[in-house]
Amino acid sequence: MQRQWQRRQFRLELLTTATAWPQSYPIGLPAAGDLTTRPAVIRQHVMQWQKMAVGQVMWREVNFRASAEPIRLPSHWILERPSDWVRAAADRQTADDFGMLEYLIRHADPVLRDALISHLKLLRGRSREELLAAVNLAARLKQGEAQGRPLRLLAGHGVDTKFFERNRQLLIRLLDARFAGIVSEQGLHGFLDASADGDHWLLLVPLQRGLLPFTIQQVRTQELATLAADSIRARRILVIENRQCWHLLPELDDTIAILGSGLDLDWLRAAWLDGKDIVYWGDIDTWGLSMLAQARQHRPLTKAILMDRDTFKRHAAVNAVAEPVAAGEVPPGALTADEQELYCWLMMQEKGRLEQEYLPAERVHEALQDLSSR
Repeated sequence: MQRQWQRRQFRLELLTTATAWPQSYPIGLPAAGDLTTRPAVIRQHVMQWQKMAVGQVMWREVNFRASAEPIRLPSHWILERPSDWVRAAADRQTADDFGMLEYLIRHADPVLRDALISHLKLLRGRSREELLAAVNLAARLKQGEAQGRPLRLLAGHGVDTKFFERNRQLLIRLLDARFAGIVSEQGLHGFLDASADGDHWLLLVPLQRGLLPFTIQQVRTQELATLAADSIRARRILVIENRQCWHLLPELDDTIAILGSGLDLDWLRAAWLDGKDIVYWGDIDTWGLSMLAQARQHRPLTKAILMDRDTFKRHAAVNAVAEPVAAGEVPPGALTADEQELYCWLMMQEKGRLEQEYLPAERVHEALQDLSSR
């Protein structure tokens, strides 16, 4: 039952479909031979169902050749409501999840209900007070509400300055439920018309000499977003999730690497990137794949490197770690079919995160050289 609970579609049907209740589960009958060879097993079977305190047990009289009279045996187990199913699961995590969802749904705008149930893993590890604040905020926010201000300066919503940072992904999923997915497409800052909450510095590294008048430089995302069309002449832009990877990069013709963007990818909409080949390299985990999808929302032709199951399997034994919180239970639509399959597979792994800086330099060089030869 615990595995069923982890499935998004199962939870939605369980908690939102009135016609799903009551549910009836058939109880298997003992084999006829058990009556004579293992009578104690049948007595134990009957006693266990007599003690069942969850739901309702239906009984029927069953005739066996070895018995002079019919024997009363359990035939069906009836669960009347979702809370019965959760009690029957007898799992602490499932019970905690259900209690949290029950609380939030009771207080949330109905339009947010399915999003809360679907993105269960984004709710775990947060207090009910924080989650309720996120739910209430998602029900109030309007498109363009920031009017050019940083998110932390949105007044009148009763949240602290770090609230948007802590709950960014949850707010995006909830707002998507209200606005038909456009928040994921535009990014939270773009949807709310918000400026950056401070200076986010990226590393620019030209991988071919002469492309830029420096070998490495820090640049603010705000400046990248407003560069003139002819400011950067390189044909290929390599977008890298983490800054720590610059020492792994080989020389590569006509390529500039931009490192450390993380979730801040709205600058990819800048006009100077039109016509350039965009390549993305991130961690192999649900967050890295979600960032790849976000990059494709701005640049649909973005390619990915070193973000596949084969790369993960080759290097996971020593370097893979657990991913504390997944980016979401459903892989983003901007991923390819193989990438979506990888996303789901990673969620099932005990250690489903491989950080990009732990890949061997020779493997990175090989992948980039292969990219250059295409």
